Amino acid sequence: MARFDSRFDELKLDNDRAIVPDDYKKELFNDFGFVVRGQFETGEHFHLWTFFYRQIGEEILIDNDSCQTTFIMVNYDENEKLTMHDSPYTNKGHNIEDYFKLGELKFKDTEDSVEWAAGGRTMTSKAPTWHIGGEHAGVAADVTLTQRSKPMFNGQPMQTIGDEGHGAFIIHLHATGTITHKGKIYKIRKAGAIHERICMAGHVPARMQYMSGRGMNWLSSFGELMSFYIKTSDVGRTSTMMLHLDGETSFTIGSDKAWVEEVGFWLDPKTQQVNPHKWKVWAVSDRGRLDATLTAYGRGYYTWTRLGGIVIVHQILGKGDVKFTRSDGTVVEERHVFSNEYMRTLYQQPAN
Repeated sequence: MARFDSRFDELKLDNDRAIVPDDYKKELFNDFGFVVRGQFETGEHFHLWTFFYRQIGEEILIDNDSCQTTFIMVNYDENEKLTMHDSPYTNKGHNIEDYFKLGELKFKDTEDSVEWAAGGRTMTSKAPTWHIGGEHAGVAADVTLTQRSKPMFNGQPMQTIGDEGHGAFIIHLHATGTITHKGKIYKIRKAGAIHERICMAGHVPARMQYMSGRGMNWLSSFGELMSFYIKTSDVGRTSTMMLHLDGETSFTIGSDKAWVEEVGFWLDPKTQQVNPHKWKVWAVSDRGRLDATLTAYGRGYYTWTRLGGIVIVHQILGKGDVKFTRSDGTVVEERHVFSNEYMRTLYQQPAN
């Protein structure tokens, strides 16, 4: 697995550009996208995952451009939110039949903006503001996003990738606007969001390997006063955690300092798999200690077909009770909404 050392860096528009040329031939995983998690004015809770990918290399079987939309919308009462449900969802983009030919993902760069577009979806960066527009998979968006946290960068600086290298960043955002589903326009009452940008050029680590075991969590949780992000991997027991509180963003590295523990499970009637639906998250740093109990009540899922196996990806939404105890003993407690991308290798073909 690629080594991604975390750091904060200046947010520049150039980080959102294509980075590699349009005719790039080496292995590549180039992505740009957003997760929006919130509530509509009519009461429904939602999770929108919308991403662009350019994927080149033997592992992904067919070189492709792709646009993915996963949309989950539920309206459960407080008792129903105590457990997971076989929630309806929309997903399109990661099946092989959804792939576009290389070149269908278009990049439009100007001095003050970057636009990625494919499949009817557009995403525009004018960092530190962004916009999701267009329609894909029957889900239309007119969503404006503004900076909440500092960006946390991993790997090398994006502008140094050149012909080969690995770089990435994530940032927490505020989201406003509308989402249209099945012909009905829903106005966002409040929502948090994540912007992710990854460019792995020249070499792309095999997902079969680092998503085996209990897999990975890619989780963000949002409240009025604080937000946090945590990524964990069972293989190697790695962990990266970012906290935004009191107008300050900080991060913690290492599974001895931050972790996600599975504490509740359910049998998914669609997959006939027992999957986690409740977690405890904890983290310690010089700033204090975070403790969160997160309970999911809605999900969608899909698979990544790769050379030699299949990864199953669960998109999950729920609520959480979050407490942060500052190093001076003062406490912040609040109710959160969260999204979790829970990924693990479903099947890996034997090498021989």
